[in-house]
Amino acid sequence: MPPAPPRRARNCCPSLETQLEDLKTLEGDRGETLRRRSQQMTGVLTALQRLAWRPTEALIAQPQTPADTVRSAILLRAAVPQIERSAQDLKGEIDMMGRLRGDIIAQKKRIAATAGRLEGEHARLKDLWIRKTSLQTAALQESDAAEQRLQTLAGEAEDLRDLLTRLDEERRRREAEAAAKVAAEKAAREAELTARKAAREAEIAAQKAAREAELAARKAEKERKEREVAEARAAREAEVKAQAEAREKELAAQKAAREAESAAREAAASRPASEGKSFAQGQGRMPFPARGRIIARYGQANEVGVVNKGMEIATRKGAQVIAPYDGQVVFSGPFRGYGLLLIIEHSEGYHTLLAGMARIDATVGQRLLSGEPVGVMGQDEAKPTLYVELRRNGQPVNPLPWLTAQKSKVSG
Repeated sequence: MPPAPPRRARNCCPSLETQLEDLKTLEGDRGETLRRRSQQMTGVLTALQRLAWRPTEALIAQPQTPADTVRSAILLRAAVPQIERSAQDLKGEIDMMGRLRGDIIAQKKRIAATAGRLEGEHARLKDLWIRKTSLQTAALQESDAAEQRLQTLAGEAEDLRDLLTRLDEERRRREAEAAAKVAAEKAAREAELTARKAAREAEIAAQKAAREAELAARKAEKERKEREVAEARAAREAEVKAQAEAREKELAAQKAAREAESAAREAAASRPASEGKSFAQGQGRMPFPARGRIIARYGQANEVGVVNKGMEIATRKGAQVIAPYDGQVVFSGPFRGYGLLLIIEHSEGYHTLLAGMARIDATVGQRLLSGEPVGVMGQDEAKPTLYVELRRNGQPVNPLPWLTAQKSKVSG
């Protein structure tokens, strides 16, 4: 079953939006403070304006003592510097509000840019998911086709030697197809990488041209802002350069990884199925495929006078069958006269044939290690018998010298 498509995150940039909310809250607090100070200054300035409109004679004619009049003049003189400081503070608050609004605008732009990048990443992930689904479907179809092909080969083979020959031809055909497929995939990846690199370079060039035009326009601003614009430009150029270098390193690393992966796949596709640990090294140390008693040996004549090409082991019911040595499964299924037949290909042209099992747990193409379970004997049979045959280059050989216990009965 193909995996579920990637889900889009509900909030694409929570940290940026949190910063924006903090800026808006700070703007509200500053605005409230600015309104309170503005109201205070309005009241004070209104009172001063009334005093300024009154003539000196009116002050003398007011019904108050001279001491009160002098005290009022002293308070008025002391209030003037405080009013000037308050005016400076008010101007600072107004400037702060202007900077906060500029920060809010810049933050909104950053959020919009981040959201655009995240949308692009989501589209890329969706494409990757679609590609993965198609690859899984193709792999399943190839597996089914290979299974049908093996069954067809088993039906067309005249004898066991013919079956082995056909299996060897089938393996070479699959290796050739795999090598061609790897080459085609490599060419497609290189073409895709070239196109992405060209698109990225064009995007960087366009961004750089836009920034240069914007910087050229800002040169006409006031002298006070020229220093800030120059610093911002230097910072942006450093950031663009760092991003370009990081992107180039990332692309180089991705290309190297893909080349290494392609090389590994090519090596795996061109490696013969029999490649691995030397079969000759295991002579005399291989375990029996199943525990039991040897009831027919290699080279003996059976009841009808036919010479045995292998050996037979009487096992207990439901006995576990294992691989006697490292190898790869080249056939798994029913074959005329053998029932369920499992053929394991080893190095140096050796093949192990196991027949008589009620169930085979190994699949075609699976690589096995010595002692790994490959099947189970029957439960309903009165005397389950496992047939073991060893062949080299298609010719049967005596399997007993290769096994660990060379006795008529295998304990356990």
